[in-house]
Amino acid sequence: MSPSTTPPNPPAGALTSPSTATPGAPAAPADCPFCAIVDGRLPAAIVHQDADTLAFLDITAVTPGHTLVIPRRHATDLWEIDEQDALAVMRTVRRVAHRQREVLDPAGLTLFQANRPAGWQDVFHLHVHVVPRAEDDRLSRPWTARPVPLSQLEPLRRLLAW
Repeated sequence: MSPSTTPPNPPAGALTSPSTATPGAPAAPADCPFCAIVDGRLPAAIVHQDADTLAFLDITAVTPGHTLVIPRRHATDLWEIDEQDALAVMRTVRRVAHRQREVLDPAGLTLFQANRPAGWQDVFHLHVHVVPRAEDDRLSRPWTARPVPLSQLEPLRRLLAW
């Protein structure tokens, strides 16, 4: 879609629903709430949209400005999304992060993307959390880093390298 035909961004704070799903997108699960946002069955506080992605404020935000970025085309997780949609999502994540910095001036930023129940995914439509951070917010790191010698990593490195 050319810039002149890209859907306009809604006014700040507007609750809006996109009017149509991505043409040619595969059928998505009927119970996917993010697909319902994409096709207009559910409203969302959309902060940015383009031909491939939507960004909207998280209704369970952990900090002010906590935004979700999703592909318009349904993909359950990172293993399912095609490369073009993955690149589009990351492009929008970057744009949202820059907008948050410009408007909210956060002390930091955390990106979070989970896959499958064991990875803490709770909505099964790929999404990236873009979370502006404050020094005193209520988020904490979910693990403690414990460095290991490189020699211990070598067998796994050989398996993963290509």
